[in-house]
Amino acid sequence: MKTPSVLVVAFALLFASCATKPKVDPNRDWSALIGNYSYAQALAELGRPCVTGEQSDGSRFAEWVLHRSPEFSFGFGAGTGTFGPHSSVGVGAGTTVSPPAHDEYLRLDFGTNELLNAWTKIRH
Repeated sequence: MKTPSVLVVAFALLFASCATKPKVDPNRDWSALIGNYSYAQALAELGRPCVTGEQSDGSRFAEWVLHRSPEFSFGFGAGTGTFGPHSSVGVGAGTTVSPPAHDEYLRLDFGTNELLNAWTKIRH
């Protein structure tokens, strides 16, 4: 009876990965929205940002994911070998950790009036 629990976990992972896809249109003209786009509109339209912060003057910034690089990979291999009259077959599987992620984010800076002051695309 382990099969149903494995399927449940597989579907949960599938739906969790779908929920984390970026909602930000990377081609949007953010410059046209400066002074006319509020923090509340950004939250309603883009969802919860992955990074937020507040400056000492009361202004705030928020960052949303534009692109995530893969964090790991999976490999599978098979091979054969012979040594004299003996032969063998081998199968292997493994994971590797990729170099540090190079994620791209949209950073929106909002003034104390909660309106967009500036924007930029950044890489972490």
